[in-house]
Amino acid sequence: MKKIQLVLGLMIAFISISTSAIAQMKEGKISYERKINMHRNLPDPQMKSMVPEFRTDKFELIFNESVSLFRSVVDDEAPDPFANAGGGGGGMRMNFRMPTANTFTDVSKQMQYEERAFFEKEFLIIDSLKQYKWKLSEETKTIAKQLCKKATTMITAPQMRMRVSIGGGGNNTDTAANTPRAPKETELVVWYAENIPVSFGPDNYSGLPGVIMEIDQDNGATVTTAVEVSAKYPKKELVAPTKGDKMNRAQFQENMQKLMQEMQRGGGIRMGGMNIRVGGGN
Repeated sequence: MKKIQLVLGLMIAFISISTSAIAQMKEGKISYERKINMHRNLPDPQMKSMVPEFRTDKFELIFNESVSLFRSVVDDEAPDPFANAGGGGGGMRMNFRMPTANTFTDVSKQMQYEERAFFEKEFLIIDSLKQYKWKLSEETKTIAKQLCKKATTMITAPQMRMRVSIGGGGNNTDTAANTPRAPKETELVVWYAENIPVSFGPDNYSGLPGVIMEIDQDNGATVTTAVEVSAKYPKKELVAPTKGDKMNRAQFQENMQKLMQEMQRGGGIRMGGMNIRVGGGN
């Protein structure tokens, strides 16, 4: 009788292990939504009344065991949340798009390829895989039907300054002091799913024992969350980007600084009834 119970126990354990192995997903597609808090750096009440509190964009991650591609998803039919911002009689229209990027990660070669478009300029950043010092936690929550664990790390983020002129006159709103702002070190909180045992995630984040399902940067300033997981994905599209001027990350940062300086000297960007200038100088 004991032998029968032992055999049955071993069979159940084997079936459980096999089922767990089958359930693990090593290729597929994850759809994400990114919410950016647009009010975070707008202390002026008038500006807040003219700009939606959050901007939501869509992304997707397609992947197999060795490579992944994180890219933006353009929804042409989605309403522009910045259309007729403020609802005033002037009918001001804002068409504000964040800089776009497609990130290809190859863990077998420890390389990343980032295709970035900033206004009318395109860049192709080719560099080694960024390494993050993750602090793992046993805290869990469910995201897109996947049980996830928490991990944190510290990152250094550049600080953008936005100066807004309304109506082209002397009514200016500067969201920061005139002095340059040093890069800010912030906590990055992520949630990863061990049931999808690939070391990928949104943007250039990687290095965890499971795919990253959510990223919270700077306590809600920018939150990227998985909304759907699918085993089906366009395998032919899982290739590294090729467009743009080739450079490494350090060279890209230098180019961004030059672009910011040019925008400041040129008066910034005109959008509807607003003139927006960005940068860290005067």
